[in-house]
Amino acid sequence: PSVAFLIDRWDPQRGGAERALAQFAQHLLRRGHRVLAVAEQHALEAPGEHVTIASSGLTRSRRERDRARKLVAAARAHGADVTIGCRHLYECDLYWPHGGAHAVTFRQIRLSQGKSPDRAPYGRHKVFIEFERELLERGGARSVACVSSMVVEEFARAWPACRERLVLVENGVELARFDPALRTTVGAALRREIGVDAQRALLLFVARNPQLKGWKCVEAALSLMIERGERDWALLAVTPRRVGLATHRARAGEAMVVWRERLEPVASYLAADVALHPTWRDTSGLVVLEALACGTPTVTSKFAGAASLVTGAAGEVLDDPADSAALADAIARQLARVRAGSVDRSAIRARVAHLDSPLCHETLERIVLQLVNEARRAKC
Repeated sequence: PSVAFLIDRWDPQRGGAERALAQFAQHLLRRGHRVLAVAEQHALEAPGEHVTIASSGLTRSRRERDRARKLVAAARAHGADVTIGCRHLYECDLYWPHGGAHAVTFRQIRLSQGKSPDRAPYGRHKVFIEFERELLERGGARSVACVSSMVVEEFARAWPACRERLVLVENGVELARFDPALRTTVGAALRREIGVDAQRALLLFVARNPQLKGWKCVEAALSLMIERGERDWALLAVTPRRVGLATHRARAGEAMVVWRERLEPVASYLAADVALHPTWRDTSGLVVLEALACGTPTVTSKFAGAASLVTGAAGEVLDDPADSAALADAIARQLARVRAGSVDRSAIRARVAHLDSPLCHETLERIVLQLVNEARRAKC
């Protein structure tokens, strides 16, 4: 079968959904499927046959609508048997959203910005909900793969007509790559590169959207720790922007703050002692899954779809991402475990042992083949 992935930018380096889709595309190629990547922009190294479309419109909303139609039309024109999309479409065979119900996302975005969460969605957000209605309520998506129980519950509540088409397919993690045994080599090499010695505890914050993933709370919590005299740590922040790190660095005293726009994720999690992800919104979260796979304790929030995995030895879950004191206390407790040598990395990794990427990809492939067979039977 020919499988077409529909997306605005086909670039796995952007992380998140883009990386997950590209990894599944590579799996399909290894299995002998033809893979089309239909997008407005393509990274040269991204997998599949690149098909480029160009959307038009005077406003973002109009461009989104125009793109949604052109992506599907281009896939059909190039002989796709099945289309896969993750967002902003009127129709596709397999809808694989990594962001969950957009009305909830809109609410959480506003909370992360310190704004009232009760405002009705507007502008492009209103258009995104329009897309969801077509896909989920009106049958534009033949099957819906949900990356966490959180997404299943949100969609079933928001769009009851789609209940029978919802399938739980949790995000996978490449366990062979994210291996705690590599901490002394790959992790140590990154520490040397950024100038953090082995005796200093290293905290890690990774986010493409720092505000939504809880950067303000991280900054406030670390400032509170500095005021308490807890300074024997370093922070590595991997974000597209410096997000106020210069000011924080000036106040850090003995603590260290290092910023990188982009880093190889395996090395990042293997170098870190504690991962920080006090997110306002993350329906699954490769950040959490990859950190746990590396045996790295993680502090996250109840708004992460993977929060159920962060229990006991694996770390802590916050009720409120805005509670900087609670985050500071959680970080201090995890650092105490690290310094005492009481972190059981095997036990942490065991929390994601059932989520090896090949298993996730095989489940998705079975769904794709079922959709192909259904379409062929319908034609007969």
